[in-house]
Amino acid sequence: MDDRKNYKKMAFMTIVFSVMGYVSFGQQVTVEDAIRITLEKNLQVKQAVLNKDLAAQDVYQAKSNLYPDLHLNASQRFNNGLAFDQVSGTLITGNKWTTASGASLASNVTIFQGFQKINQIKANKLLLESSATQIEKIKYDLTLSVLVNYLEAITNNELMIASQQQILLSKEQVKTDSIQFEVGNKTLADLSQSKNQVATDELNLVNARNAYESSLLALKQLMELSPQSDLQLVKPQIESVDNALHNYAATEVFEKAKSFNPEVKKAQVDKEVALKQIDIAKGGYYPTVSVGVSYGTNYSSEGKDYLTGAYMPFGDQLNQNKSFGSNITLSVPILNNNRNKINVSKAKINLQLAETNEQFLATNLNKTVNQAVLDLSAATQRYQSSISAFKSSTDAFQVIKERYDIGMANGIELFTAQTNRNKAEFDLIQAKYNMIFKDKIIDYYIGNPIKFDVN
Repeated sequence: MDDRKNYKKMAFMTIVFSVMGYVSFGQQVTVEDAIRITLEKNLQVKQAVLNKDLAAQDVYQAKSNLYPDLHLNASQRFNNGLAFDQVSGTLITGNKWTTASGASLASNVTIFQGFQKINQIKANKLLLESSATQIEKIKYDLTLSVLVNYLEAITNNELMIASQQQILLSKEQVKTDSIQFEVGNKTLADLSQSKNQVATDELNLVNARNAYESSLLALKQLMELSPQSDLQLVKPQIESVDNALHNYAATEVFEKAKSFNPEVKKAQVDKEVALKQIDIAKGGYYPTVSVGVSYGTNYSSEGKDYLTGAYMPFGDQLNQNKSFGSNITLSVPILNNNRNKINVSKAKINLQLAETNEQFLATNLNKTVNQAVLDLSAATQRYQSSISAFKSSTDAFQVIKERYDIGMANGIELFTAQTNRNKAEFDLIQAKYNMIFKDKIIDYYIGNPIKFDVN
C-alpha cells in the first residue's frame, strides 16, 4: 500500500510539472512574442524591405522619365600650330598658341514612344506591389517556422519532464526491490529488471533533452537571439486543448486561404506585371517623336571684328556668337532584326508562365488546405485515443505493480507494463501538441492571429 501511495504521489508530480505554464527559467516568451521578435529582427525581412525600397526608386525613375532632361556643356581647348578655328572660321598656321571656349544649355523630351513610358510606370508600380507582397510572404513563412519550433520545444520539454518523473518512479522501485531482495522476497532477476528500467528511462531523458535543446536552438536562431539566451516559453493552457478543434469545411478554408495567402497574391500581381510587359513590348512598333532645344555661345582667341579686323574682347564674342536651336525628331521603326517581334513573343510567353505559376500555387494550396483539415480531424481522434490508452496502460501498470509487490508477477511483467505506460504518456503528450499544431496551422492558412490561451 505504501508503494501504491508513492506511485500516486509521483504520478501527481508528473501531472503538476506537465501542466505548468513555463518550460524553463528566463525571459517569458509567448508564441506571439516569438513571432513578433522574429519578424522584427529577421534579416530576410530586412532584405525584403530594402528590395521594396529599390522598387519604389524604380517607380520614381519611371515617372521622372516623362520629364525633359537638361544639360549644361562647357569646353576649353588649347592648340599650338596648324588648326582650323571653327569660331573665327580661319586656318591657323605657324608656331602659335590659340584658345577656344564654348558653352551650351540643351534640353530634350520624348513626346511619344508608343506609350512605353506610361506602361513602364504602371509595370513598376505593380513590381513595387509585388515586392511588398514578397515581404508578407517571408513573414508568412517565418510565422510557420516559429510556430513549428515553438511547439516542438514545448513538446520536447514536456517529454523531458515526463522522463524525469519516470526516472523518479523507477528509482523508487529499485529502492523497494533492493530492500525486498535483502530480506529474500525478490530475486536478483527482479532487482536487475528494476535497474534496467532506470537505465531505459535515463536514455529516454537524454533523447528528450537533446530534442528539446535542438528545437529551442532553432527557435532562438529564428528570433536572431544568442544561443546562450535563456527563454521561458509559455505553454498553452491545458484546459483549452479539448476546445482546440473547430468545425472546418475545406472549401471555406481554401477560399479564405486563397484570398489571404501572400504567395498566391504575389503570383496574381506578377501576372499583371507580365500583361504590362506585353504592352511595353508592343510599344516598340510605334514611331518615336522627340523635341529638343539648345542655347549656346563660344569664344576664340582668333575671333576678330569683320569690319575693323581687330581682335574682339571675350564679352563681345560671347554676345555675338550666341545661338538658339530647336529640333523635332521622328523615328519610325521599319526593320530592326525582329527585335520588337521577339520582345512581344517573349512577353507573351512570360505571361503564360505567370498564369501557370498562379494556377500551380492555387492547386497546391487547395491540396494543402484539404490535407490540413483531414490532419486536424485525425489528430483529434488520435488525442482522444491517446487519453484512453494512457489511462488503460496506467491502470494495467497499477495492477501489475500490486501483483508484483505480493509476488504474483515477475520483474519482466512489471518492466513491460511500466514501459507501455511510459510510452503511452509520451504518445499522449505528442498527440496533445500535435492536435494544437494542426488547429493552429489552419488559423495560419486563413490569416488568423497565432496565439494560445495561457491565462
